Amino acid sequence: MSTASRWALALIIALALGLSWQLDGPNDIEAAQDQSDALTELQAAAPGSARQQAAAQRLCREERGPNSEARFLPEGHLVCTMRRGLVTAQAQP
Repeated sequence: MSTASRWALALIIALALGLSWQLDGPNDIEAAQDQSDALTELQAAAPGSARQQAAAQRLCREERGPNSEARFLPEGHLVCTMRRGLVTAQAQP
C-alpha cells in the first residue's frame, strides 16, 4: 500500500466515524418530548372540533329533524344524513 492510499483509507475511516452519530434516532427524552407536544396539540384542537361538530349536529337537526346526523367530508363540506345513511342536505364551507 502506498502512502497516499493509506491516507485516503484513514480519511474515509475518520469520515465514517465522524458522521456515525447521524445514524442514531431520537433518544428517550426527545421521543417523550415529541409525544408530549403531540398530545398538547391534540388537546388544544379538540375543543374547537367538538364545538364545530355540536353546531353542525344542531343545524342538521333543525333542518332535517331529530333522526339526522352531521358528517364532514374530507373537503370540509357538511353533509346531513339520515341515520340510515341517506343524504338529506349538503352545505359547503
